[in-house]
Amino acid sequence: MEWTGDLKPSTKAASTPRGLVIFFAGAVGFALLIALAARMSLAIPGTPVPATLQTLAVLLAGALLGPWGGVASVGAYLGAGLAGAPVFATGGGAVCLLGPTGGYLLGFLPAAWLAGHIARKTLRFRVLFPGLLLATFVIHLSGWAQLSALSGAAPAVSLGVVPFIAFDALKALVAAVVVRRFGKGVPPGGDPFDEAIR
Repeated sequence: MEWTGDLKPSTKAASTPRGLVIFFAGAVGFALLIALAARMSLAIPGTPVPATLQTLAVLLAGALLGPWGGVASVGAYLGAGLAGAPVFATGGGAVCLLGPTGGYLLGFLPAAWLAGHIARKTLRFRVLFPGLLLATFVIHLSGWAQLSALSGAAPAVSLGVVPFIAFDALKALVAAVVVRRFGKGVPPGGDPFDEAIR
């Protein structure tokens, strides 16, 4: 696999052992970043859902690693949490996925894939930023769905969506700026890590 000079490698020889090492190193690295972002949490009065930087880390994982690299990083993060490592904002263990924040955690998987899918199509800001907003919406929708089961549909909106809209929009904006700067190595229409898992 050859590096293009940016953060991402080209797909040339992506299925080689070196390509697999790069794939898994990227996935583990961003899994650690997501875990670190979870610890940077702020309790919001009136809601059981804390504000964290996880959404930003998940968007970056997908957009910089590609859809499957992003999914692998989120999968590694969730796997560590399910195994009991205190990597979630509320601690660790399978019980966290059953609580008020579980829906958001599960929503990271499709959001990372979507962010990567959009970023590999184009890095034009007028497409990338709305695309990352859409990926953020997927996280909110998943979180809202689980909160709805616990507290009802209408309360779930006020508890788990409204307090976070502005902050998460800002995170999507920051992610778009970072990806525009460091995502230049992604060939249009290609996923630099896709071949590594085939």
